[in-house]
Amino acid sequence: MSKSDAEPPLGPDAAVTTAVISLPSDASAAAVARQFVEDNRDHIRPDLIEDAQVLVSEVVTNAVLHGRPQIALLVKVDQPSIGVAVADSGDNLPAKPQGAPPPSQPSGRGLMIVDALASAWGVTPHPDPLPGKIVWFELHPQSTRPEDSI
Repeated sequence: MSKSDAEPPLGPDAAVTTAVISLPSDASAAAVARQFVEDNRDHIRPDLIEDAQVLVSEVVTNAVLHGRPQIALLVKVDQPSIGVAVADSGDNLPAKPQGAPPPSQPSGRGLMIVDALASAWGVTPHPDPLPGKIVWFELHPQSTRPEDSI
């Protein structure tokens, strides 16, 4: 199964630590999201914090650039792993680029970074009747990643 074919990690019945924040729909959103991860670091394994901040920054930036306002960030910690979801009101579903953009292109690498760092990630449309989508990712410690146990 490819990373983007997996199910979102953020189901409603899990007993875990969850934190949610509404984000601004401007260039400050990524910094606010990184700080939100930092503010919740007591619940996150130290070896996952840096990757979580990079991934949150990429996904939130995409929501600001390609989505539509009301942007929300949900961080769900289910030790030893973390799941993150970013919801926005835009209907345009992102897909991983098939190749790297040319070096002269200043953008277009965000989902490649997500694909490289995340244990799993994907995009799901909001449940009807809500407009928009949810871009999510999971991070697992290196020793517990599913592909390491094969």
